[in-house]
Amino acid sequence: MLSFIIALFSGAVGGLIVAMIPEIKNRLRNYIVLFFAASSAFFTWQTALKVFTGESVRIAGELGGLAFSLDPDPLGAVFGIIASTLWLFTAVYSFGYMSGKHKQRTFYTFFLMSLTMTLGVAFSGNLVALYLFYELLTFATYPLVIHERSPEAMKAGAKYILYSLSGAGAILVAIIITYAWSGRLDFSGGPMLVNSLRPGLNWLLVLFIGGFGVKAAIVPLHRWLPAAMVAPTPVSALLHAVAVVYSGVYGILRTVYSVFGHELIGQLGIRHILPWIAAMTILTGIIIATRQDVLKRRLAYQTISHLSYILLGAFTLKAWGLAGAIFHMISYSTLKVALFFCAGIISEKTGEIKVSKMGGIGWSLPKTMVAFSIATMGMIGMLPLNTFWGKYYLMKGSVEAGKWPFALMLVISGIINAICFFRSL
Repeated sequence: MLSFIIALFSGAVGGLIVAMIPEIKNRLRNYIVLFFAASSAFFTWQTALKVFTGESVRIAGELGGLAFSLDPDPLGAVFGIIASTLWLFTAVYSFGYMSGKHKQRTFYTFFLMSLTMTLGVAFSGNLVALYLFYELLTFATYPLVIHERSPEAMKAGAKYILYSLSGAGAILVAIIITYAWSGRLDFSGGPMLVNSLRPGLNWLLVLFIGGFGVKAAIVPLHRWLPAAMVAPTPVSALLHAVAVVYSGVYGILRTVYSVFGHELIGQLGIRHILPWIAAMTILTGIIIATRQDVLKRRLAYQTISHLSYILLGAFTLKAWGLAGAIFHMISYSTLKVALFFCAGIISEKTGEIKVSKMGGIGWSLPKTMVAFSIATMGMIGMLPLNTFWGKYYLMKGSVEAGKWPFALMLVISGIINAICFFRSL
């Protein structure tokens, strides 16, 4: 239990300590950030191992008269491992990237705070805890989005808040309706609405998917994400590969499998529409990405596309589809963080942000471009990299569900991905 508490709250405690350190104490601050990020990652792995072996690490209580629980299951443990591990790598990367930049104390305070909020989402045991940490994550990441304090950054921050709070409002209404219909909010004990087939379930699912779909960047709820690229590169990496977007995806996975259940969704008319929404987002995101000259914006639209690979797998309502979704979730996050790290190095070392002006850059930054090329091949889904198997499972799930057009769509999107990524080299 202690390891679970340390894993969850290391970020918040570290953030409070960093907030009290004078701005000039850069080395001390970096050591503190590294210590608390590493502590969170180490104890998250310990907690996950307990969860995978069936040990309970539940914390429950009341919050404003509502039941509140933290009770990670294997899906939440996987999300926690992804988030905490990549947070540690991002912390190390950020020390060099942020060196000499302004407001580092503010940056690292909210950098660590956001880690706790993300793990709170991952470890939530009911809808109350999920909603609380999901909302707190919005406010913890907002200062990171507007870090530059430029007019463009402030505009991006306003868009981020507007979209996020609108989505959160839809989720809150959906949670209230769910409790009124089922009398339950806990994720344990099977899907909450499994015995609640009634009129209005389609619209309830729309509220959940639409609400969480904002952070998951489902088209047309995606516009905040490219705008948020004004943030420092370490923030972009976290927004696009770990914290915010995966919280949205995780919320949708919870909705499908813990609130409704795949059997109930299989009886709803909207089940035929959901895979098409994911497919439209996959193709729209990658097609728009090919037209972006600014590297970070190109990566942003590729993010929009790849997130919906995960959603497509979930929406097949088949075991192979879910396996592909989780496999892609793990593989994609690591590769996307690597791509953003490379983009940050390129912009810092050369001053270039546009792909059209990066010709021959491999001669001056050979190690960076080798890493970029490997991550690129992974994002396309080329053997021997593990993303190939994620896409294979997604295609197998689509065929198993009788939705072979989506398997074909994955092939087409892979080809467009190759064109888009190799044009970045």
